[in-house]
Amino acid sequence: MTSTVLKKDSEADPPPEPGSEETPDGERASRADAWVASLKSRLTDRTIARLVELLALVPAIAIVLEVSRAGKLQWLDYWYVLVRITNPDGSFHLGGIFTPQNEHPLMIPSLLYWLDARLADGDNRVLGYLVVVVAAATVLLLRAALPKTMPPLLRAGLVVAAAALIFSLQGLHMFVRSMSGSAWLTANLIVVCSLLLANKRKWVPAWIVGVLASMTYGTAFALWPALAVLATLHKERWRTRLVPLGIGVVIVGVWYGLKPSTWVGGTPANDIGSLLYTFLTIVGKMWTANNAGFAVVAGALMLIVYAVLMSNKAAHDKELRFWWALGAYGVLACGMIATARIDFGTDFGLTSRYSSLAVMAAIPLLVLMSAVLYRGVPRNAMKIAVTAIGIGVIGFTLGLPTAADLRSQIKEHPLEGIAIRAGYGDALGPVLPKEQELQPDLVALHHYPFNGTFSLGCGGPELGSTISLAKATALPQPGTRSPDKPSGMVDSIEPRGEAALITGWATGGTSRGADQVRCTLVVDGKGTVVGAGVSRLTRSDVTGRYWGLPPDVGFKAIGPVTDETRIVVVYESGAMRWLPAKVSDTGDAQ
Repeated sequence: MTSTVLKKDSEADPPPEPGSEETPDGERASRADAWVASLKSRLTDRTIARLVELLALVPAIAIVLEVSRAGKLQWLDYWYVLVRITNPDGSFHLGGIFTPQNEHPLMIPSLLYWLDARLADGDNRVLGYLVVVVAAATVLLLRAALPKTMPPLLRAGLVVAAAALIFSLQGLHMFVRSMSGSAWLTANLIVVCSLLLANKRKWVPAWIVGVLASMTYGTAFALWPALAVLATLHKERWRTRLVPLGIGVVIVGVWYGLKPSTWVGGTPANDIGSLLYTFLTIVGKMWTANNAGFAVVAGALMLIVYAVLMSNKAAHDKELRFWWALGAYGVLACGMIATARIDFGTDFGLTSRYSSLAVMAAIPLLVLMSAVLYRGVPRNAMKIAVTAIGIGVIGFTLGLPTAADLRSQIKEHPLEGIAIRAGYGDALGPVLPKEQELQPDLVALHHYPFNGTFSLGCGGPELGSTISLAKATALPQPGTRSPDKPSGMVDSIEPRGEAALITGWATGGTSRGADQVRCTLVVDGKGTVVGAGVSRLTRSDVTGRYWGLPPDVGFKAIGPVTDETRIVVVYESGAMRWLPAKVSDTGDAQ
């Protein structure tokens, strides 16, 4: 008789291994639900989001380092404004703030300039650090305006992107030439404050703050239509919608009455094609290194995306109204600059300082797109955050060519300080006010370079010092081969009235341990230092001809030139060698 043995449930075959084909559908579904729940938990983890937000410090720190290397001497408009706002005794002249500079009102920046002159010897870097603080405050305000319905990680990604764009190398001009950022970025900060107040329907405070913005820089005039847009989105009464437009008209009228009639443009190009080209270049300049045509395409695509989002229901959420208004401000401000600067050339829209407006158009668009994508597919919030950060990194990095140009200009900039201190400021033309206007104010304020912190950096000789030419040896020309010994040349001498601009190069040779140049002096026949220059300038034309030389062999000096003048090159070792103050013979000697 055969018996049948039945297995108990406990003795049944073991369950299949996870991931095998025999896994029940219900178990796979439960694991998927658990994974989604885990993902959602990570998305709402505020600790992780805060750690991600720390990445926003990276571009800010990078700009702080750039400012620290920017030099103490101020730039361009700062000098003209300082002359207007300073009394002969160095006190503040209030009436001077009402004259626009290059068509822009600079009332609040003028006060910042004077305070920097009074409290920090006019240090460009101190004002630059203040501009960094202004930019950081703008990032924090934009962070506060992000929709609360977004998960923390997505908000963190947008904060990092905003910081990368606001502190982008594209806009390095704003920070290393702090007189510019004090106006443009301060105006943007006050505009954001005004729009935030208006978004909370605090209209009167928003209008008051808007007036302050308009006193800061002309680009803030675009705030008034943006406030009207925000009032319309909030469905306010018609009076509330029209009042900002009326205030804007009055402000523009006052500005027009104060604006000088001086023409600041180039050859007139008042055609619609030039206007559109300049406008789209400014809007899209964040997305190209130095190609205006690509900026035009990028700017057009941005406006197209704005137009498409207008028809998207998710983009009409009340939490996004601020961003629509800020985007309107950015686009309108770009249009204002394009209209005012249409005559400056086809590539003028790529100017570094205009990135401050391109950013005000780009960041709102990024937030609106992120909000719409998140509303459509909430589980992709992490991917959207990563994409936003990537876009910010692109915007930051594409500014490298701009940064390289600015760094090169910074190396030459101390020449202006030498000219001011030596009394040759008029020789440099309109980059400085007339010497008789500027110098007394700088002396009264103990403003750099008229204080003890000014130095030629030669390790001894300064303007007015006397050196012994008998202890200096002549610096030979290099000939046709790469020089293995100290050599140099004077390339050009450009007479400019009381002084001449002298350009040349000098080296210690091609060997690794060669004695390299420290500084360059202009010395008269008695050995008195009557001028000086900046050294270690990049000269690719020289290193292209003479292989093996370091790239920074160039110098540029300013000083009076006579038959007895000598260009004295001081080396790191303290050795002095001289060149005659005449263009070197480029023959094949030696």
